[in-house]
Amino acid sequence: MLQSVLDVYIVALLDRGFETCYDLQRRGGLSLGSTVPALRRLEAAGLVRKTGHLGTRKRPRNGYQASAAGRKLAQTAWIPLLKDRPPGDLDAVLRLADLAQHYGAKVADIASLFERAAKDREALAKQVSVGRGKSGVVPLLYVGTRNDWDACRLAAENRFLTRLAKSVMSEDTRTPKRGLRQRADGVRR
Repeated sequence: MLQSVLDVYIVALLDRGFETCYDLQRRGGLSLGSTVPALRRLEAAGLVRKTGHLGTRKRPRNGYQASAAGRKLAQTAWIPLLKDRPPGDLDAVLRLADLAQHYGAKVADIASLFERAAKDREALAKQVSVGRGKSGVVPLLYVGTRNDWDACRLAAENRFLTRLAKSVMSEDTRTPKRGLRQRADGVRR
């Protein structure tokens, strides 16, 4: 069964010591709306298991941990994803880069992911901009505005990913494995 970047990322976070949906939300940056169904899917697939209720509160929280199969998935499933066409979703690109960095991928491969994702966004932004006036029909305000927004968002993501790729590579020449901790604008996290 082919797993999404989100599924692999969740299993990897559990493998890193995250335990609850709320850990995944607060520390991992994931929404509960995507995490809860993903955990159910992953549990049904045997990749994670519930560890019981954690805490002494009135509303105990379910704990989760990666199974042996889940740990293997987390350690290897990102490899072909890193070489394939980048995900269309910026969050998925960043999660994939985090997985690759955590599991020891070459910084050049991570930078290449960012560069390829940037080029995809550049091409999509041009398609959205060109497609707007093609038919000669004036689009509805909503549709036209939404297309403009998509073109601007894609162009901004292109610029951000291009700078991030350069930042990762320049940081790698100074101190390996630290490139992803610096934002594209140069501010350290």
